[in-house]
Amino acid sequence: MGTDSNIRLQSHTEELFARCGLLIFTWIIVSIPWLINIDSVLEYLIIKLDPCEIECLNLYQPEKWSELRWLSSAILGFATIMPLMSQQFWSFAKPGLTNSERRLFKTTIIMAPLIFLLASYLTLFIALPKLFYIGHSIQSDYGFVAKYDVINLISFSTGIIWMQIIVIFSTSVMVSSGLTGNLDSSNANWWRLRVYGIVTMLLLLSFYERTTNGLLMALVSILLIEIMSRPWTIKMPKYQIEMERKFDSHGEIITSLHIICGCQEQNTSPLNKPNIVMEDICTNENIQDDLLRILMFNRPDNITVHRCNNQQFVQQFESLVSSTKSKIFVK
Repeated sequence: MGTDSNIRLQSHTEELFARCGLLIFTWIIVSIPWLINIDSVLEYLIIKLDPCEIECLNLYQPEKWSELRWLSSAILGFATIMPLMSQQFWSFAKPGLTNSERRLFKTTIIMAPLIFLLASYLTLFIALPKLFYIGHSIQSDYGFVAKYDVINLISFSTGIIWMQIIVIFSTSVMVSSGLTGNLDSSNANWWRLRVYGIVTMLLLLSFYERTTNGLLMALVSILLIEIMSRPWTIKMPKYQIEMERKFDSHGEIITSLHIICGCQEQNTSPLNKPNIVMEDICTNENIQDDLLRILMFNRPDNITVHRCNNQQFVQQFESLVSSTKSKIFVK
């Protein structure tokens, strides 16, 4: 089970702001050397992206050049601090993760930056140059004299890289959640609402001057994330969750989750209430992790554990649930 269930929310919030502040400060500091040398970097990139055999690139928007320099420096600074970001995310999330989640999370924060760097290299130095060359060849075949705006050329390229960052990290969240059992068909919409909402907001804010481009990139990003996470969004849940619902004296609905452990060896009549059978939950850590996920997504008002005589587990479970609104009963 997670180890930080009794830590106050304020402590978590303060820690999160402190770590984010460190990352932002480091991002700014690391971006400065990139800004000093950004002209050489952009010149090299322009040479790689230039589709023409003779000069055909022009600077039609000089005022945008400074903006492009800052943006490119920020992206390079972001790529530079990825190892620190992974370390900070791991340190913050580790205490609250279950054992299986820790293994998957560690793999994700290592693989996601590597996949991003590989995808960025393939995009900037192989895919986009070929795409621009094909487009230039088509214009040349029609007899047009090609003149391209270098700002639009690089802006388009950086936009693609930014979309890749969002897609890779969002897909990592969905796939990791699926592999750890946190994502299935029963809560897929819960994940979609949050992940796709953040993706859409980031891309619309990034392309606020061109809303159509932002919407198009958001739709493409969501489609890619949905395709790659499809095996888990359609997966049947491990447990069919049914909760008992009753009205209290004030007319409010009270939800109760009944869990059958079964470690108590005695003949008992069947439980005539909606319930979940979680055999040996008091000794099996993997099943305990399943229970934590059930509580996180369903948030029952009352939790009743039936047929369990493991007092150590009961005390540990009571301590865990004490940080939520749920009340626990043991029968």
